[in-house]
Amino acid sequence: MTPRVAASRYEGLVLSLLRTRPGLSRTGISEITGLSPTTVTKAVAPLIGKGYVEETGAGGEPRIGRPAIGLRLVPEAVAVCGIQLGVGSVRAALVDALGRTQRAISFPFSERQEAGTVLAEAAERVRAELLATAAAEVIAIGVGAPGPVDAEHRVNLLSVNLGWRDVPIADIVERVCGRPVTADHNVRAMAFAENRFGHRARDIAFVHAKTGVGLGLVLKGEPFFGGHHGVSELGHIQVVTDGELCPCGAHGCLETVASEPALARQLPGSPDAPLSVIDRASFSDDAVAAVRERFLGHLAVGLAGVVNLFNPELIAVGGMLANASDVFLGDLATATRGRVFPLLRDSFQIKRTSFGENAGAIGAAATALEAFFYAVPAD
Repeated sequence: MTPRVAASRYEGLVLSLLRTRPGLSRTGISEITGLSPTTVTKAVAPLIGKGYVEETGAGGEPRIGRPAIGLRLVPEAVAVCGIQLGVGSVRAALVDALGRTQRAISFPFSERQEAGTVLAEAAERVRAELLATAAAEVIAIGVGAPGPVDAEHRVNLLSVNLGWRDVPIADIVERVCGRPVTADHNVRAMAFAENRFGHRARDIAFVHAKTGVGLGLVLKGEPFFGGHHGVSELGHIQVVTDGELCPCGAHGCLETVASEPALARQLPGSPDAPLSVIDRASFSDDAVAAVRERFLGHLAVGLAGVVNLFNPELIAVGGMLANASDVFLGDLATATRGRVFPLLRDSFQIKRTSFGENAGAIGAAATALEAFFYAVPAD
């Protein structure tokens, strides 16, 4: 397996600083970190030698005397691959060190297949179609898992909608692709990508509505790992007393009324893109308008719970919600504010994900970048 790019914690600090402060000089790095100029020089030299950092001329900091030489991260010098595992579909993308997509692919799989077969076949396609054609060194792979993962970020503990349990994702993908792999809950990874490369808010709740309703949190700039399994199950809070049976075994869960399949079941003909139907619906169509109102109300209950508990400054939405109109998102924000503690009603915004349909793949890639490129290992 390829080791971490940052061989020391100081190299990781340099890369992380240059990610957000291009043009920073060695002196500037020393002043920000408190490291000695000699230590900074020793950290920068190997990064320049590997082509990950380059000198750009005069640095941006004001100073007396000879201008300091600025440094720049070279994001195109490396790539990581992000793989999002959905229910019946895989999306993968090559991403550079600043989270920019270079190439993406997507393909379906049969939900009747065994998990190991799905992962091996997906990894083989990624190896042949992305890794083998990459212009830059592919240093690692991140996988967005459809459910909680273990503390070592290698095993998908449970995917309710796929029926998977204790699937060794990292082992399988590493064996096929020959790159180090890290796995994380897919929606938490999406929130992390928004924090690092997208909307860049410090406190983010990412809500992904598709087959289920997933939640990922970044609080104070870091991914939130709550409880024993480190996952927040928004889709499985009860919003309908004695409601429909959920795949998790409970009744009336949010995803039984606010997921894409649940919404489709409420509309004539069970359309493939049900959100677009209620988004574009004429309010003269009483039946569709009623479905829209119920959907907004149920989803707003879930979002209001997130705001009341975690007070994020941003709720980023993805999945089917990524294509919602401004009017629809405005109505969702209004419905949510009406259910939030008064002091918090003006403390958050609802925005579409920065990454569109690639949000999951870029999220997975962001976790790989953090683990293997920007990592600050203990010496």
